[in-house]
Amino acid sequence: MNKRQMMLITVTSTFLTLTIIVGLMFLFSRAMAAPLAETANASLSQTTTGSLQYASISALAFEPIRQDIAYAKDVQGQMLSLTSQVRNFNANSNLFIAPLALPDRSELIGLTVFGQDFDNLGEVRLRLKRCNHSQAFCDILAETTSTTPYALGQFETTRVSLLNEIVDNRFYSYFLELDLTALGNSGLRSVRLEIVTGAGATGPSTEAQWSLTGNARSFLLPNTGMAQVRICANDLSHLPNVTHFPFIVIDDDQITPLSSGACVTIWGREIEIRRQLNTGPSSGTYQFLR
Repeated sequence: MNKRQMMLITVTSTFLTLTIIVGLMFLFSRAMAAPLAETANASLSQTTTGSLQYASISALAFEPIRQDIAYAKDVQGQMLSLTSQVRNFNANSNLFIAPLALPDRSELIGLTVFGQDFDNLGEVRLRLKRCNHSQAFCDILAETTSTTPYALGQFETTRVSLLNEIVDNRFYSYFLELDLTALGNSGLRSVRLEIVTGAGATGPSTEAQWSLTGNARSFLLPNTGMAQVRICANDLSHLPNVTHFPFIVIDDDQITPLSSGACVTIWGREIEIRRQLNTGPSSGTYQFLR
Protein backbone atom coordinates (compact mmCIF):
# COMPACT_ATOMS: atom_id res chain seq x y z
CA MET A 1 0.00 0.00 0.00
CA ASN A 2 1.58 3.24 -1.10
CA LYS A 3 1.55 6.57 0.70
CA ARG A 4 -1.22 8.01 -1.46
CA GLN A 5 -3.60 5.18 -0.61
CA MET A 6 -2.87 5.53 3.10
CA MET A 7 -3.68 9.25 3.00
CA LEU A 8 -6.96 8.55 1.19
CA ILE A 9 -7.96 5.99 3.84
CA THR A 10 -7.06 8.44 6.62
CA VAL A 11 -9.11 11.28 5.11
CA THR A 12 -12.12 8.99 4.50
CA SER A 13 -11.96 7.66 8.07
CA THR A 14 -11.79 11.16 9.51
CA PHE A 15 -14.77 12.28 7.42
CA LEU A 16 -16.86 9.30 8.52
CA THR A 17 -15.97 9.95 12.17
CA LEU A 18 -17.00 13.60 11.96
CA THR A 19 -20.25 12.65 10.21
CA ILE A 20 -21.13 10.18 12.98
CA ILE A 21 -20.35 12.74 15.70
CA VAL A 22 -22.48 15.44 14.04
CA GLY A 23 -25.36 12.99 13.62
CA LEU A 24 -25.24 11.95 17.28
CA MET A 25 -25.18 15.59 18.41
CA PHE A 26 -28.26 16.34 16.26
CA LEU A 27 -30.21 13.39 17.67
CA PHE A 28 -29.22 14.35 21.23
CA SER A 29 -30.42 17.97 20.75
CA ARG A 30 -33.79 16.76 19.38
CA ALA A 31 -34.22 14.43 22.35
CA MET A 32 -33.52 17.31 24.75
CA ALA A 33 -35.88 19.67 22.92
CA ALA A 34 -38.86 17.30 23.04
CA PRO A 35 -39.36 17.46 26.86
CA LEU A 36 -38.92 21.23 26.75
CA ALA A 37 -41.62 21.54 24.10
CA GLU A 38 -43.93 19.27 26.09
CA THR A 39 -43.31 21.38 29.21
CA ALA A 40 -44.08 24.57 27.29
CA ASN A 41 -47.32 23.10 25.92
CA ALA A 42 -48.35 21.90 29.37
CA SER A 43 -47.68 25.33 30.83
CA LEU A 44 -49.73 26.95 28.07
CA SER A 45 -52.67 24.63 28.67
CA GLN A 46 -52.55 25.30 32.41
CA THR A 47 -52.72 29.06 31.91
CA THR A 48 -55.71 28.98 29.54
CA THR A 49 -58.27 31.40 30.94
CA GLY A 50 -61.39 29.41 30.11
CA SER A 51 -63.88 28.78 27.33
CA LEU A 52 -66.08 31.42 25.72
CA GLN A 53 -69.82 30.77 25.89
CA TYR A 54 -72.89 32.77 24.89
CA ALA A 55 -76.10 33.35 26.85
CA SER A 56 -79.13 34.54 24.87
CA ILE A 57 -82.04 36.28 26.58
CA SER A 58 -85.20 36.62 24.52
CA ALA A 59 -87.30 39.77 24.80
CA LEU A 60 -90.18 37.47 25.77
CA ALA A 61 -88.43 36.87 29.11
CA PHE A 62 -88.82 40.53 30.17
CA GLU A 63 -91.64 41.58 32.48
CA PRO A 64 -92.90 45.14 33.22
CA ILE A 65 -92.12 46.92 36.48
CA ARG A 66 -95.71 48.15 36.61
CA GLN A 67 -98.82 46.20 35.72
CA ASP A 68 -100.45 49.14 33.92
CA ILE A 69 -97.84 49.34 31.18
CA ALA A 70 -99.41 48.92 27.72
CA TYR A 71 -97.13 46.51 25.87
CA ALA A 72 -97.20 43.49 23.61
CA LYS A 73 -95.06 40.41 23.02
CA ASP A 74 -94.93 39.16 19.45
CA VAL A 75 -94.00 35.47 19.69
CA GLN A 76 -93.56 35.04 15.94
CA GLY A 77 -91.40 38.14 15.59
CA GLN A 78 -89.68 37.65 18.99
CA MET A 79 -90.37 41.30 19.84
CA LEU A 80 -91.40 43.23 22.95
CA SER A 81 -92.88 46.64 22.14
CA LEU A 82 -95.12 49.34 23.57
CA THR A 83 -98.66 49.45 22.23
CA SER A 84 -99.46 53.02 23.26
CA GLN A 85 -98.72 55.74 20.74
CA VAL A 86 -98.79 58.46 23.40
CA ARG A 87 -95.35 59.60 24.53
CA ASN A 88 -96.05 59.88 28.26
CA PHE A 89 -93.37 58.18 30.34
CA ASN A 90 -93.16 58.62 34.11
CA ALA A 91 -92.62 56.60 37.30
CA ASN A 92 -91.16 53.53 35.61
CA SER A 93 -94.01 53.37 33.11
CA ASN A 94 -91.65 52.06 30.43
CA LEU A 95 -89.28 49.77 32.37
CA PHE A 96 -89.01 45.99 31.99
CA ILE A 97 -86.66 43.55 33.73
CA ALA A 98 -85.35 40.03 33.14
CA PRO A 99 -83.53 38.21 35.98
CA LEU A 100 -80.30 36.39 35.09
CA ALA A 101 -78.97 33.07 36.38
CA LEU A 102 -75.24 33.22 35.64
CA PRO A 103 -72.58 30.58 36.38
CA ASP A 104 -70.81 31.43 39.63
CA ARG A 105 -67.18 32.64 39.26
CA SER A 106 -67.58 32.99 35.49
CA GLU A 107 -66.49 36.23 33.82
CA LEU A 108 -68.80 38.58 31.91
CA ILE A 109 -66.88 40.05 28.98
CA GLY A 110 -69.42 41.40 26.48
CA LEU A 111 -73.01 42.41 25.71
CA THR A 112 -74.90 43.02 22.45
CA VAL A 113 -78.55 44.05 21.99
CA PHE A 114 -80.82 43.28 19.00
CA GLY A 115 -84.13 44.86 18.02
CA GLN A 116 -85.76 47.42 15.78
CA ASP A 117 -86.25 51.17 16.17
CA PHE A 118 -88.42 53.25 13.84
CA ASP A 119 -88.80 56.17 16.27
CA ASN A 120 -86.28 59.01 16.03
CA LEU A 121 -87.65 60.50 19.26
CA GLY A 122 -87.34 57.36 21.39
CA GLU A 123 -84.87 54.56 21.96
CA VAL A 124 -84.38 50.97 23.06
CA ARG A 125 -81.99 51.29 26.01
CA LEU A 126 -80.70 48.30 27.96
CA ARG A 127 -78.70 48.06 31.19
CA LEU A 128 -76.97 45.11 32.83
CA LYS A 129 -77.20 45.52 36.61
CA ARG A 130 -75.60 43.89 39.65
CA CYS A 131 -77.37 44.24 43.00
CA ASN A 132 -76.11 43.59 46.51
CA HIS A 133 -77.94 40.93 48.54
CA SER A 134 -77.61 42.80 51.84
CA GLN A 135 -78.05 46.41 50.69
CA ALA A 136 -80.48 48.33 48.48
CA PHE A 137 -77.64 49.12 46.12
CA CYS A 138 -77.24 48.30 42.42
CA ASP A 139 -74.42 48.98 39.95
CA ILE A 140 -74.82 49.43 36.20
CA LEU A 141 -72.21 47.09 34.71
CA ALA A 142 -73.02 47.88 31.07
CA GLU A 143 -75.42 50.11 29.14
CA THR A 144 -76.19 50.50 25.46
CA THR A 145 -78.93 51.99 23.28
CA SER A 146 -80.43 51.78 19.81
CA THR A 147 -79.68 55.45 19.12
CA THR A 148 -75.99 54.72 18.49
CA PRO A 149 -76.53 52.41 15.49
CA TYR A 150 -79.93 53.98 14.65
CA ALA A 151 -80.85 53.17 11.05
CA LEU A 152 -84.64 53.39 10.83
CA GLY A 153 -85.34 49.74 11.53
CA GLN A 154 -83.39 46.64 12.48
CA PHE A 155 -80.39 47.25 14.71
CA GLU A 156 -77.57 45.40 16.41
CA THR A 157 -75.75 47.53 18.96
CA THR A 158 -72.02 47.82 19.04
CA ARG A 159 -70.61 45.20 21.41
CA VAL A 160 -70.14 46.57 24.93
CA SER A 161 -67.03 45.21 26.65
CA LEU A 162 -66.91 44.48 30.37
CA LEU A 163 -63.59 44.46 32.21
CA ASN A 164 -62.82 41.94 34.98
CA GLU A 165 -66.47 41.42 35.93
CA ILE A 166 -66.50 38.13 37.83
CA VAL A 167 -69.93 36.71 38.69
CA ASP A 168 -70.24 36.33 42.46
CA ASN A 169 -73.61 34.80 43.30
CA ARG A 170 -72.69 34.70 46.98
CA PHE A 171 -73.03 38.47 47.30
CA TYR A 172 -74.97 39.64 44.20
CA SER A 173 -77.95 39.08 41.97
CA TYR A 174 -77.96 40.10 38.30
CA PHE A 175 -80.65 41.28 35.90
CA LEU A 176 -81.28 43.13 32.64
CA GLU A 177 -83.29 46.37 32.64
CA LEU A 178 -85.01 47.57 29.48
CA ASP A 179 -85.84 51.28 29.23
CA LEU A 180 -88.18 51.42 26.24
CA THR A 181 -89.24 54.82 24.87
CA ALA A 182 -89.33 54.02 21.14
CA LEU A 183 -92.85 53.79 19.68
CA GLY A 184 -94.23 52.80 16.29
CA ASN A 185 -93.50 49.05 16.11
CA SER A 186 -90.11 49.53 17.76
CA GLY A 187 -88.81 47.25 20.46
CA LEU A 188 -86.37 44.70 21.83
CA ARG A 189 -85.74 41.32 20.22
CA SER A 190 -82.94 39.76 22.27
CA VAL A 191 -79.77 40.27 24.29
CA ARG A 192 -76.55 38.30 23.87
CA LEU A 193 -74.07 37.96 26.75
CA GLU A 194 -70.51 36.71 26.36
CA ILE A 195 -69.31 34.64 29.31
CA VAL A 196 -65.98 32.97 30.01
CA THR A 197 -66.36 29.92 32.22
CA GLY A 198 -63.58 28.23 34.15
CA ALA A 199 -61.68 31.50 34.27
CA GLY A 200 -60.17 30.83 37.68
CA ALA A 201 -60.97 34.33 38.82
CA THR A 202 -59.05 35.88 41.65
CA GLY A 203 -61.08 35.76 44.84
CA PRO A 204 -61.50 38.34 47.55
CA SER A 205 -58.53 39.62 49.53
CA THR A 206 -57.50 37.87 52.72
CA GLU A 207 -59.06 38.92 56.00
CA ALA A 208 -57.38 41.60 58.10
CA GLN A 209 -57.91 42.62 61.71
CA TRP A 210 -59.46 45.77 63.16
CA SER A 211 -59.59 46.75 66.82
CA LEU A 212 -60.70 49.62 69.02
CA THR A 213 -58.74 49.54 72.25
CA GLY A 214 -57.15 52.05 74.60
CA ASN A 215 -57.73 55.61 73.42
CA ALA A 216 -58.64 54.58 69.87
CA ARG A 217 -62.22 55.47 69.01
CA SER A 218 -62.06 54.89 65.25
CA PHE A 219 -60.45 52.57 62.70
CA LEU A 220 -60.23 53.76 59.07
CA LEU A 221 -60.15 51.01 56.45
CA PRO A 222 -57.27 51.37 53.94
CA ASN A 223 -59.27 51.47 50.68
CA THR A 224 -58.38 54.13 48.11
CA GLY A 225 -61.71 54.35 46.24
CA MET A 226 -65.15 52.82 45.98
CA ALA A 227 -64.93 49.36 47.55
CA GLN A 228 -67.10 46.55 48.78
CA VAL A 229 -66.01 45.19 52.14
CA ARG A 230 -67.25 42.55 54.56
CA ILE A 231 -66.83 43.63 58.19
CA CYS A 232 -67.25 41.22 61.09
CA ALA A 233 -67.29 41.83 64.83
CA ASN A 234 -65.93 39.38 67.37
CA ASP A 235 -67.83 38.45 70.53
CA LEU A 236 -69.14 41.65 72.16
CA SER A 237 -70.84 40.03 75.16
CA HIS A 238 -68.41 41.76 77.52
CA LEU A 239 -70.06 45.10 76.67
CA PRO A 240 -73.07 46.05 78.83
CA ASN A 241 -75.57 46.72 75.98
CA VAL A 242 -75.86 47.44 72.26
CA THR A 243 -75.28 51.17 72.75
CA HIS A 244 -71.68 50.23 73.57
CA PHE A 245 -71.27 48.21 70.38
CA PRO A 246 -69.06 49.57 67.57
CA PHE A 247 -70.64 50.82 64.34
CA ILE A 248 -69.63 51.59 60.76
CA VAL A 249 -69.68 55.07 59.24
CA ILE A 250 -69.80 55.07 55.43
CA ASP A 251 -68.64 58.21 53.58
CA ASP A 252 -69.13 60.21 56.77
CA ASP A 253 -72.87 59.95 56.28
CA GLN A 254 -74.46 56.50 56.53
CA ILE A 255 -74.28 54.54 59.81
CA THR A 256 -74.49 50.74 59.93
CA PRO A 257 -74.48 49.00 63.35
CA LEU A 258 -72.37 45.95 64.15
CA SER A 259 -73.69 42.98 66.14
CA SER A 260 -71.86 40.51 68.34
CA GLY A 261 -70.30 37.73 66.27
CA ALA A 262 -71.98 38.92 63.07
CA CYS A 263 -70.90 40.34 59.73
CA VAL A 264 -72.20 42.99 57.32
CA THR A 265 -71.26 43.69 53.69
CA ILE A 266 -71.22 47.33 52.62
CA TRP A 267 -70.06 49.65 49.84
CA GLY A 268 -68.27 52.94 50.30
CA ARG A 269 -65.35 55.20 49.50
CA GLU A 270 -64.48 56.15 53.08
CA ILE A 271 -65.30 53.39 55.56
CA GLU A 272 -64.63 53.82 59.26
CA ILE A 273 -65.38 51.67 62.30
CA ARG A 274 -66.14 53.76 65.40
CA ARG A 275 -67.27 53.48 69.02
CA GLN A 276 -68.83 55.95 71.41
CA LEU A 277 -66.91 57.67 74.18
CA ASN A 278 -66.49 55.62 77.39
CA THR A 279 -67.28 52.27 75.80
CA GLY A 280 -65.26 49.08 76.09
CA PRO A 281 -62.82 47.55 73.61
CA SER A 282 -63.94 45.67 70.52
CA SER A 283 -62.32 43.92 67.57
CA GLY A 284 -63.05 41.91 64.46
CA THR A 285 -62.05 41.36 60.84
CA TYR A 286 -62.58 43.03 57.47
CA GLN A 287 -62.19 41.69 53.95
CA PHE A 288 -62.25 43.64 50.68
CA LEU A 289 -64.47 41.86 48.17
CA ARG A 290 -64.21 44.38 45.32
